[in-house]
Amino acid sequence: MTQDPSLWIAAVQSLNQCLAITDSQGTIQHINPTWASKAAQLGLSPVWDRPGINLIEFLKNPDNRAMCPNAPMFISQLNNILQGDCSFYSKEFHIHLSLSQETIWFQLEVIPLIEQHSSQISGVVLSCIDMTRHKRYELQLVEIISEIRTLRGLLPICAVCKRIKNRNDNNHWDDIESFLIKNTHAEFTHDICPDCIRVLYPKYSSSLDLPTSNE
Repeated sequence: MTQDPSLWIAAVQSLNQCLAITDSQGTIQHINPTWASKAAQLGLSPVWDRPGINLIEFLKNPDNRAMCPNAPMFISQLNNILQGDCSFYSKEFHIHLSLSQETIWFQLEVIPLIEQHSSQISGVVLSCIDMTRHKRYELQLVEIISEIRTLRGLLPICAVCKRIKNRNDNNHWDDIESFLIKNTHAEFTHDICPDCIRVLYPKYSSSLDLPTSNE
């Protein structure tokens, strides 16, 4: 079956991820609408949202380093791919928006563009996926995990008063309630157990022997 190139072009244009194609010198030749709209959204227009920009020369300019803090590494990897010394490059990066104080996270992938029926590298394909939502979930999860304090190992407890030595607090001896509050997320409500009621309030202990109702 004969392949219709227009279908491939339409598919690329419809993707919800940013795509750009460069020539063998690193100059952007084609971009899809998502790339252009994302550049405009991030305030990178009018330079970043159209073909003609040479990525290598652009990132060599110190004035543009804010867009790519690891520019030297990226340029090196881009050259390696164009020269055939590397077949894949992936990098997570973020852009901080000064006006909204928002941070946008991306996953960048770069692969060589190889001509059909040939091993010649004619450029690279850059793909950027907006992973901000997933990154926020990840950061929230890391924060939650860091706040979870668990008790492990042997706990030194006084055989007489039952206080516990808190190794996280200069070996201070805490009562059990204080120790658990400091080292876990437990909260306490106070009640009196039946045995203590019998010892402390014997005149009320007879109620403990009454049959309990299941209703």
